[in-house]
Amino acid sequence: MRRITFSSLLPFVGACLQAILRCIACKQAPTFLILILVGTATAFAQIVRWEPPGGQLGYNQVSDLALVFENCEPELDKLKLPPVAVDGLSFVGQPSQNSETSMVNGTITHRYSLVFPARPTKRTPITIPEFTVQTDKGALQVKAASYTVGDATVGGTGLALSDIASAKLILPKNTFWAGEVFPVTCTLSVVERYFHTLGSVVDWPAAPLIAEDWSKPEASKTMQRGERRIVITQNTRAYAKQAGNFTLKPATQIANLVVGQTGFGLFSSPSVEQRALTTEPVEISILALPSAPPGFSGVVGEFSLVSKVVPTTPAVGEPVTWTIELTGVGNWPDISGLPQRDVSNDFQVVQPKSKRTMKDNSLFEGSLTEDVVLVPTKPGPYTLGPIRFTYFNAASGSYQTITTEAVTINVSAAPATPLPQNIQGAPVQFSLNLPPTNPSNAPKLPTAIPPVPPENLPRDPLTASHRGIIPFHQNGFWLAATVPASLIVLIAWLTLAALRSRALDPQRRRRAAREKLAGVLAELRRSGSQPSTLGSQLRNWQRHTAALWEISHAAPGTPLVHACVAAHSRDAAPAWTALWNEADRVQHGPRAELPSDWTARAESALQAVKIPGWNFFSLLTGRHLLPFLFVFLLIAVPSSLKAETAAEAYKRGDFPAAEKSWRAEVKSAPADWTARHNLGLALAQQDRWAEATAHWTSAFLLAPGASETRWALALGLQRSGLAPAELVDFSQGKGRYQLARCASPGEWQLILAGASLLIAAALVLLLLQGYGRIGSWAKPAALTSILIAILLAAAATFSLRSYGQLAHPDAVIVWQAAVLRSIPTEADTAQKTSPLSAGSIAVADKTFLNNWTRLTFPGGQTGWVRSDVLIRLYR
Repeated sequence: MRRITFSSLLPFVGACLQAILRCIACKQAPTFLILILVGTATAFAQIVRWEPPGGQLGYNQVSDLALVFENCEPELDKLKLPPVAVDGLSFVGQPSQNSETSMVNGTITHRYSLVFPARPTKRTPITIPEFTVQTDKGALQVKAASYTVGDATVGGTGLALSDIASAKLILPKNTFWAGEVFPVTCTLSVVERYFHTLGSVVDWPAAPLIAEDWSKPEASKTMQRGERRIVITQNTRAYAKQAGNFTLKPATQIANLVVGQTGFGLFSSPSVEQRALTTEPVEISILALPSAPPGFSGVVGEFSLVSKVVPTTPAVGEPVTWTIELTGVGNWPDISGLPQRDVSNDFQVVQPKSKRTMKDNSLFEGSLTEDVVLVPTKPGPYTLGPIRFTYFNAASGSYQTITTEAVTINVSAAPATPLPQNIQGAPVQFSLNLPPTNPSNAPKLPTAIPPVPPENLPRDPLTASHRGIIPFHQNGFWLAATVPASLIVLIAWLTLAALRSRALDPQRRRRAAREKLAGVLAELRRSGSQPSTLGSQLRNWQRHTAALWEISHAAPGTPLVHACVAAHSRDAAPAWTALWNEADRVQHGPRAELPSDWTARAESALQAVKIPGWNFFSLLTGRHLLPFLFVFLLIAVPSSLKAETAAEAYKRGDFPAAEKSWRAEVKSAPADWTARHNLGLALAQQDRWAEATAHWTSAFLLAPGASETRWALALGLQRSGLAPAELVDFSQGKGRYQLARCASPGEWQLILAGASLLIAAALVLLLLQGYGRIGSWAKPAALTSILIAILLAAAATFSLRSYGQLAHPDAVIVWQAAVLRSIPTEADTAQKTSPLSAGSIAVADKTFLNNWTRLTFPGGQTGWVRSDVLIRLYR
């Protein structure tokens, strides 16, 4: 039974309205009825297929493969991209999307396409296997598609790709020490007359090496076999941790090649095709380090060590700072810390804090500084140091030890504190309780102190919402809308009641989890428990199992799983507990091997689970029908009246109640910057300045030109202690940020799109003049429009770059200090962690069990953090 939602009826209703208008205008009532019947019969035929369904692809040539959804749309949050792994076919980048609705001879067709750029990596025939995809109409089957792979020529030249372009991976030698940092160069050589631009960065799976990011491309020209070639060079550095012989995987880079011209004269443009250029694999040998001396911690490279002590003549109780700084080039990812220091028991020691500073865009060059604060408790001379640090010098092939000089400090006794004098006439709050020297004299009053202006306080909340609905202008639309109005209202009412009934069905989540578990097990059986995908598949299985048996804990143990399953079915508890325990052992144990019968046992256990289905007649109950009327009344009430309750609570000092109301408004309308601004005010009144600043940041990004959002952001940064560089610059509005905050990131994007449309309109004017269709005024008007469009596009591009990650729709701000983890769990103490400062800006790209969110930072660093310490800036 297919599920039909109200949103799926919109394309059909839109096409029917167009048909109604035509029929009413032509006075053809029978035609109208026929169209309704035919459209109703054909609008719900759904199919998902590959286009083209077969044919030939060029080896290493990027082609477009479209996954076409007819009369349905994919559930993107459940769709893995690419949807299936294909041996010998690489999907390049994210797919583009296209949607259209057409009506031919009464047949309504809605097409939604995901266009994947795909590149064959093998010369063997390729088959995209059959798979199941989740759509808004339920699960649909996609038939297999087969393609042959042949030699790809460049355009219509008849030349092979190797005759025009080539790529090469260059190393200075083939033998290195374990931990030795060495340069790697990727060169791209293309015949100049065919070269257009680079189509991508270098894609190089460096494992087992640890490598830096590639440098910016540097181009030069040379002559080879009578042809002028462009040589593009990019560099990186890498090292290997373990000794042995390795084969480095090839590097791939996409180049845009000119294969001809389109158009004519002034309006001609090059015809460009993309080709992927792949290097040959490189063999290297990594030598094990010689027998290490005592104190060696695995550091390889060239380093220097500096020791500083300030001051050298302190008094008792005066702090002394002892600083150690290590600088150099080497395997910094393996350097855990500095050598330990010995100090006398006559000092109180403040635990050191290490600060690691890396050179820009460098992974292997930087410094590590550690400050120890010593507080002497006794006078006398003391010696600090020396400090010894041993590392392996790859250039000389030997171990070297750096030794700092010892520093002697002389601690003197603490100075005596002088007693205060009884000064006649001194202010009362500073004088001693002693009799005055001359009692007959009247005491003087304290010196007057000018009043201090009060600190900034939160202002009154805004009462008017800044969101509105723009009506459509369509002649005769009201006539067509009144005819089916009653029917549409009834269908919408029943549909909403059905959706509410399904949403409130206590077994809904369990049924959905059971269906998803079946898909995960089918995927496991198809993939054959491959190690590359086994971990993610088992995590999906555990997430849906937790939803099936209503396990609320983020990382449950075996006893909790057994208890939750037994609460629903005592007989099923042992089987599910054993499956869960084996999945945990594969993910977190030393051997990632799944028992051969695990999938079969999991499928058998899932088939034994029986969950009641949804009762269709439950939608007719009052609690499902009446909420629609209540929501309708709420929509009809002006927004100012709805916001009045929260504003009144704020004015009478009930800030928690105001916070609750405004938080609900933000959840229902994340783009309403007024609600976000008011929510920040309610939080600030409760001294929750950090959380308030996060919401004020979101309000500022949605409306940076409003004086209220600018004032609130400045106040939040002042009172919360959060100081992200981007927000401080936008708050001050100096330099380029003065231009950028004139519009929000979304508005700048619209300006950029408008500039492109303006250029297109100007080019159309030039075409019309070239064909003699309009007068000579077109040329200056077109050139002026192009100039204005270029200025607008430059301003928009410049401003979006100023916003940086703040312009990403999934941007988040960390409002509370937390811990960044490599895996989404707190149970595994062996994982790598890093402190995450409050005020950090990142992009949230994945979630796990709704309790964990994965963050991506500008340098490429990723990690998992608890979702409750984040505030999404746009969603």
